Amino acid sequence: MKKKMLKGFTLIESLVVVFVCTFFMLLPALSIERWQHMIEIEQFLSTFEKQLLFTQQMAIIKMTDTQIVFEEQQQLYFIVSENEPIHLSVPTDLNASGPNKIVFKAVSGNNGKLAKFTYDWPEKKQSIEFQFQLGSGRYVKKINRL
Repeated sequence: MKKKMLKGFTLIESLVVVFVCTFFMLLPALSIERWQHMIEIEQFLSTFEKQLLFTQQMAIIKMTDTQIVFEEQQQLYFIVSENEPIHLSVPTDLNASGPNKIVFKAVSGNNGKLAKFTYDWPEKKQSIEFQFQLGSGRYVKKINRL
C-alpha cells in the first residue's frame, strides 16, 4: 500500500516567510523615527525664531523691556511679562550656545549687543547662527557647514 505524500510548507520555510515579512514591515518604522527627530529639530528652530521676533516686538508694543534667558541646561526662557515666561527646551541632538541674557529695550526693541545664538546640528553637519546686528535690533540667520 502506497502512502500519499502531503504537500505543504515546512516549519523552517514558514518561519523564513514570517521573518522576511516582519523585516519589510519594520523597515519604514525605523526611517520614520529618524524623520521624526529631524522634524522635531526643525520645529524647534522655527519656534525659536518666532519667539525671538515675538519677544522683540512685545518690547515695542508694551513699551517695557523683554528678555531671552539661556541656561546651561539647554533651556530658553522668553520673558515678555513677569507672569508667565515662555519656556523652550533645546533638543538633545543640538549643541546650543549663546549669551546668558539678551534684553530688548522698551519702545525700540534694540538689544545693544552683537550677541549670537548658535545651534550645531552634527547629524546634518550644519551650524545655524542667529547673529544680532548692532543698533537695529535685527538679526541675520546663517547656516554654515561643519
